[in-house]
Order: sequence, then structure tokens, then C-alpha cells
Amino acid sequence: MRSGLSKGYSALGWLVLALTVLQFFLAGLGIFGASSFSAHESVGYALHGITLLVLVAALLGPRTGRDIGMAFVLLVIATVQVYLPELRGDAPAIAALHPLVALLILGLAAHIGSRYLGRGAGSPPAAAAA
Repeated sequence: MRSGLSKGYSALGWLVLALTVLQFFLAGLGIFGASSFSAHESVGYALHGITLLVLVAALLGPRTGRDIGMAFVLLVIATVQVYLPELRGDAPAIAALHPLVALLILGLAAHIGSRYLGRGAGSPPAAAAA
């Protein structure tokens, strides 16, 4: 059962990655006037909720310090990400970090996704093997 939960943890990581890529497209639609930012905001809130599920899956599945730590950091940076646009009026230089934080989310989600699904998925990470 733990193996399935570990794979679910990684699958959620890949889902976060895919939705983050979608977020870039949706933001582009909003910037270039093809659409409003409402879809970008809605997917962003859903993405934030999924990062909480990643943490729960890390606690139930692999249960390694590394996996739990990565999931926790993902949740924290996703939470920061949700609130950055609200700083647009008071601290625009800080709000401008929004796309850069998205890149951090992409990288961390890819790492989480590859832990138990994807490249090297046939063998457990070193910490799990020990």
C-alpha cells in the first residue's frame, strides 16, 4: 500500500507541474487580452489545494524526511505564490516575484514527480533503500 501512496505522491507532483505550465498559458491569455485572469486565478487556487494533498501523500506514502520536507516547501511556496499578486499596489517589486516563484514550483514539482514515477522509478531513492 505504501508503494501505491508513494506513486500517488509523485503523480501529484507531476500534476502540479502540468497545472503550473497551464498557468503560464492562462496568464498569457490574460496579459494579451484573449481572456480575463479569472481562469488563471481559479487554477491557481486549485493548484494550491493540490500542494496540500502532496504533503498528505508524503506523510502517508514515502514518509522520508526528504519527501516530507519537499512537500512542505512546495506547500509554503505555493501559499506565498497565491498572495504575491495582492502586493501589486503596495510592493510591486515583491509582487513581480510571482513568475519566478512559479519556476521554483515547476522545478520542485518535477523533482517530486520523478521520485517514484519517471526516470529512475524502478529503484527507490537512496533514503528509502537504506
